[in-house]
Amino acid sequence: MTRGRVQVHNGELAYEIRGEGAPVILLHGGILDSRMWDAEMTALESRYTAIRYDARGHGESSTPTERFRHYEDLRTLMTALGLPRASLVGLSGGGRIAVDFALTYPDLVENLVLVASGLSSMTMKDPFVLEQNRKLEEAGAAGDLPAAIECILRMWVDGPRRAPADVDQDVRRLCQELYTHTITRHGLTGFTLMDELRAIERAAELTPRTLTLVGELDASDIHDVAGLIDSEAHDARKLVVPGVAHMINLERPAEFSRILLDFLDC
Repeated sequence: MTRGRVQVHNGELAYEIRGEGAPVILLHGGILDSRMWDAEMTALESRYTAIRYDARGHGESSTPTERFRHYEDLRTLMTALGLPRASLVGLSGGGRIAVDFALTYPDLVENLVLVASGLSSMTMKDPFVLEQNRKLEEAGAAGDLPAAIECILRMWVDGPRRAPADVDQDVRRLCQELYTHTITRHGLTGFTLMDELRAIERAAELTPRTLTLVGELDASDIHDVAGLIDSEAHDARKLVVPGVAHMINLERPAEFSRILLDFLDC
């Protein structure tokens, strides 16, 4: 296992590498960090070079102080690690970064696995998400961090069709810890200072072999993104995972690892 830091423009990224073989880079969800990939690092390292990193403004990476592009940070990371090409696995905001990267550098992407992914410049329409976002803004304005974290948990861990008590409490506690760590250390600079593409308008340009995973109980906006990619990308297929919402790999780690390895091994 190797851990290190890579310099990017006006910042740095913390990363970890395990195993040997074709490289697979894991991109964590927004406001989380790379610790969400513990099970997948273990599953991958016997067959692949598994790489995870904290995006700028998340985890142990640096806090942004000026505008930046996550997908260009990923390009810098790959160059620094000597990776001419890699498979990308991104959950939620990590999928959003992976898509922007694949649109910008299609020849550098071997496979694309998008897990409960968003797309840059998408507009949220799900009533539950909009209501929780309203409450999140109120909590932020009041300086109530626990209430703000609870709104994020309701949106992106519980989902619109479950109560908090219906969710694995270990998963909820882990996400609460990661969300709190990122916001306490970085605020929301990983979002407020990022520049993105308009991938929501460019799904038909995606050329890598792509698997999209969406949880049955996730927000309608995430289902819409999965359907868009499935219908418009050049070589994509969609899989709906029953009984889970947004955090597919955390709720079903063994099943997720099996699906991931089956796809990458083909």
